[in-house]
Amino acid sequence: MVLSEPCEVSLGAPARWVLLALMSKVVTKNSIMSQLVALEQFLNRLKEDVEHAKYRRNQLVAQSLEDATDELTSGFKNLAREKLTKAHLNIKLAWLRANYARQLFDSETVEYELGEGNYLELTEEEPEFTAAAKAHFSYLESELKFMRSEIQSRMGKKK
Repeated sequence: MVLSEPCEVSLGAPARWVLLALMSKVVTKNSIMSQLVALEQFLNRLKEDVEHAKYRRNQLVAQSLEDATDELTSGFKNLAREKLTKAHLNIKLAWLRANYARQLFDSETVEYELGEGNYLELTEEEPEFTAAAKAHFSYLESELKFMRSEIQSRMGKKK
C-alpha cells in the first residue's frame, strides 16, 4: 500500500492506512517511509501529552515510549540501508509499544480525572451492596439461561 500524502494520526488510534500497510505483505520503500512518519507523529503527540500531564509519571509509559522511539530510530536506519523487512519489523514493534504506552497513559488519565481509587481498583466488598448485587446477578443469569434455551429450541425447530 503506497500513499502519496502523509496522514494525520488521531489520538484514539493509529490511522487505518497504517494498520492496513502493516498487515499487507507487500513492503515498499514508500510504504515504510509513510509508516515511519505516521509513527513519529503518533509518538510526538503522545510525548507531548505525557509532558503536559499534571499527575505522577508512570514508569511503564516512559519505558514504552523510550522503547518505541528506539525502534523508530532503528526503522529509519534500516530504511536508509534499504533493509525493508527489518524496517517493517521495527515499525510493528514500535507501534505495539507506542499503543501500549498510549492505552496505559489514557487509563492513568481516566483514573486521575475520576480520582484515586475510583477506576479499576480491587477493593474489599462492601456488605450493604453485596446482597443486592448477588440478587441482581442471579436474575441476569436466569434471564440468560432462559434466552439460551429459547434460542436452542427455535434452532431445533428449524432443523
